[in-house]
Amino acid sequence: KEIMKLSRLKHMENIQNYTREELAEWLEIKGSRSFRAGQIFKWIYLKQAQSFDEMTDLGKALRGLLTENFNLPRLVLEEKQVSADTTEKFLFRLADGHHIESVLIPEKDHFTLCVSTQVGCAMDCKFCLTARGGFKRNLTVAEITAQVRDARFFLVQKNLEPLKLSNIVFMGMGEPLANYDNLIKSLKIIMDTDYGMKFAARRVTVSTAGLVP
Repeated sequence: KEIMKLSRLKHMENIQNYTREELAEWLEIKGSRSFRAGQIFKWIYLKQAQSFDEMTDLGKALRGLLTENFNLPRLVLEEKQVSADTTEKFLFRLADGHHIESVLIPEKDHFTLCVSTQVGCAMDCKFCLTARGGFKRNLTVAEITAQVRDARFFLVQKNLEPLKLSNIVFMGMGEPLANYDNLIKSLKIIMDTDYGMKFAARRVTVSTAGLVP
């Protein structure tokens, strides 16, 4: 039974891969009201729900439907390093065994998170160590947004205000524009000011090595 359960979980889709519009469309196809997507987003990104059963303003049938079709995992924190200025670097292990890094940077009255978009990198910039391991693959939308969601959850665990994480810089592992489609979808979730993560556009920076097209 446990083997069957693990196999089922492995093949279920991470709901964090969906933008709110895509989730609304999926709900309509399944016979549910599209506005429920906003409620689900609030539970995932603002209330930090660990499971669909926690989403108590959704009906039991809808919670069951979500549980049957999606999972809601967190990234696996394999290692954390803290510098003298309390900057914290997280090494996350992904489901396929690859690793990525995120960096939580303390500012005067807020935090900034440095986010990765790829496993490795193909740009081979001389000032950067990431390319030495070669390029492995692009991150999914869920793997990008989970870095932000989990960083805020980390602040909650430290009894800090999660919305103090107010700035995002896409300057971690990888070239963001080389993972363009997933980058754009993750930005829609991060900058969804109604139901998503509520980051202001002026507080989100995408750094590029220069992919002109």
